[in-house]
Amino acid sequence: MGKRNLFKLMAIVALIFFMSTTQAQTVTVTGKFLYHNDSQSPLSGLTVTLLNQTNQVVATTVTNTDGTYLFTNVPNGDYTVNANTDKPSLGYTMQDCFKVLMYLSGYMPLNSIQLLAADVDNNNIVDKKDLNLMLTSWSKKSKSFPAGDWKFETPHFTVRSMKSGSVDNLAGPDIPIPPSSGTSTGDMGTIYVPSSKTISTINSDYVNTLYTFNSSVELPVKITSAVPATGFGISINCPANFKISEVIPSIQGLDISITGQTISADWLDPKLGTMAMDNKTTLFTIKGKATDANESEFTLVGNNHLISKSGEIVYSANIDLPKLSLQNSESFAFALKGNFPNPFAGSTKIVYTLPAAGTVEMKIYNIQGQLVATPVNGFQEAGLKELPFSGNQLQSGVYFCTISLKGDKNYSATSRMVLAR
Repeated sequence: MGKRNLFKLMAIVALIFFMSTTQAQTVTVTGKFLYHNDSQSPLSGLTVTLLNQTNQVVATTVTNTDGTYLFTNVPNGDYTVNANTDKPSLGYTMQDCFKVLMYLSGYMPLNSIQLLAADVDNNNIVDKKDLNLMLTSWSKKSKSFPAGDWKFETPHFTVRSMKSGSVDNLAGPDIPIPPSSGTSTGDMGTIYVPSSKTISTINSDYVNTLYTFNSSVELPVKITSAVPATGFGISINCPANFKISEVIPSIQGLDISITGQTISADWLDPKLGTMAMDNKTTLFTIKGKATDANESEFTLVGNNHLISKSGEIVYSANIDLPKLSLQNSESFAFALKGNFPNPFAGSTKIVYTLPAAGTVEMKIYNIQGQLVATPVNGFQEAGLKELPFSGNQLQSGVYFCTISLKGDKNYSATSRMVLAR
């Protein structure tokens, strides 16, 4: 064989060897996405993208039912795996807000996926701005975070030339990527626990309220808990035949949002203090009127919960929700039923009924006949009224409450009140 032919043969052999070596250097890459690294909570249906070191898309796939993704024929190089989804967020709870507050106060560490979830403004820092966004967005359910609805870890790996049957010290032609985590933005791990979540941890008790058709009513929402609360989140769905005019908070720092017929209220003590709720604490008062004569109930909706000082969900709370029942206005006689309790030490409640709408004036006089207060002076609808009255600025003694109604007919009445400290 001549030297020229021998050289050609050697070149062909070298080319074949090079091609076979190049083929051998491509590998199969497998990985998995789990919710908060929980092996029982795989994230299926995620779009997973393989990017090279210049952020060019090399391949795209979708996770299967157990959260696994697979890329084949991956050549040498440095890579990043990105995941995304258009699924709706699973949400978060006030317990998550409490955990962020504890972290910011130096009382609780957060792991890597929790830190990723807590960075709701997506600036790579978990700070008070993130907590404020979480508190605001919880009550305003339609508001989304700057970081979006979901966040995922981004694994990195390198494919190198195979040496002695290994790639990056991993035996065989495949590279298994350790499981990566995903999370709904804001969720520290309280939402998605397989087969063990309750929708609401607050029990409902209904309080019957009589009303006259198209008349204004004030409906207090009260809660009772044997365990003091550091925070809570509550959403109430008002019936379709009730028109909300105003929601008045009774607790300082209570954040209230109205979306359609849903009233959401959340509260978290920034100083990690607690609020006693062992005797029907009024959270807020709903003002409005029924638009038809149908009986209607207010209901809890979504994930309602109280948080204890230790950051745990309270499972023994009861909330009083209104139930409206029609009462014909003709059945209300004009009456000043008096105040309860009587005698009273500081605060009392004046109860009266109006048979028709009109201008109501209520005045309080002392025993000398001097006017000391005018609790009511204006238009009111017909119905049963309960007016809170404080005597903290008054001296102990006997007082007289007078009330008058001016309308199609005029009425007046007087009752005796005793302030005793």
